[in-house]
Amino acid sequence: MPEFNIAFAQINHVLPFLHLTAIIVFIGFQSHFWLVAKFFIKDVDDEISKYERLLNMMKRLAYATYSSLIVIALTGRALSDRDYFKAADPMLSTIVATKWCLFGFLLLNLLYSTYRLYQAKKSIEKGEYIELRENLIVTIYYFIPLNIAFALLATYLGVAYRNF
Repeated sequence: MPEFNIAFAQINHVLPFLHLTAIIVFIGFQSHFWLVAKFFIKDVDDEISKYERLLNMMKRLAYATYSSLIVIALTGRALSDRDYFKAADPMLSTIVATKWCLFGFLLLNLLYSTYRLYQAKKSIEKGEYIELRENLIVTIYYFIPLNIAFALLATYLGVAYRNF
């Protein structure tokens, strides 16, 4: 008679769940940044309070985005350490190396986006609205969609890696 393991709180089930949840949160918050800010920036002329609300909203959501990126890194490292037999395949080790490179790119891109938002906040304090708008446009229209695209690519590589 075959034995069945019906325990649901196993580490080999929890780690992939946490990893995927963090990926969903990361992509979801980046998409939220992009959609809300894109439509917001069309309707704002020179109202400082609306810009300040947008920057405060992005600051709060950035905490969740950075937290999800940390969870992705930790769970990704733990998941890749468990697959010793898969690491022997050169194609799979290339996928893992590519995923870590994409993670590094996402981290650098997110740090630069945070820097641009910080510059936007400084522009409000100085009263330089053209610089403020430039910083927001660069972040909203270029860097955030780039984060979404590369996060989706890394997710695809993760799914491809799991199916080998």
